[in-house]
Amino acid sequence: MFYHSNDRSSVGRRCAAVAVVVGLSSWLSVCAAADSVASAPAPAVQSGATVDNESGTVSFIDKKNSIIVVSGSGGQQLSLNAKDHTDVLDRVRIGDKIAISYQEPYVTGLTRAKGTPLTRMARTVKVTQSAAEAGKDGFQAVRTYNGVVEITAINHKQHVLTIADASGAAHSIKVTDPALVKAASSLVRHDHVQIGYESAVTVTIVR
Repeated sequence: MFYHSNDRSSVGRRCAAVAVVVGLSSWLSVCAAADSVASAPAPAVQSGATVDNESGTVSFIDKKNSIIVVSGSGGQQLSLNAKDHTDVLDRVRIGDKIAISYQEPYVTGLTRAKGTPLTRMARTVKVTQSAAEAGKDGFQAVRTYNGVVEITAINHKQHVLTIADASGAAHSIKVTDPALVKAASSLVRHDHVQIGYESAVTVTIVR
């Protein structure tokens, strides 16, 4: 599941589904978290669990700016910043087949932003571990999102927030940090919040 800047909204559908940084699919079932009084609670994914897998091809390498671009079969692109682990740039080649595993995202920041206009979620993907730490045929990365969003539904029992950004793209995310769970408990539908969340990514080179 690649996330890119031209995410397409699916809010008008029966169930809203994600995208992200940079094609987009839902993190958790948006329907299940329809509201804090929903009849069926949203399914919870265990922390650190793999929630999606994707494959693609290395389509561009910019050694000057330490960027690797992976293109998916549907034309979506994932741009990885390898500035802190430049050895990765020497281990991949244009045309290499790549397998990507995405883990459950976790909220890192949550603040009510009453009156603040919605923004599109800003995303970065940064390589965090290279050859010595992740194996010579793979590396680790973290995908980070930040922006002002609207709370469209809350499942207080499962600590799941359904959010929509300025593009209309919506998805659900589970809050696990105890301090942030407390902050989330005071939120209501249609609140605007400044939110940040991250997702670990495992990239495997499958030549």
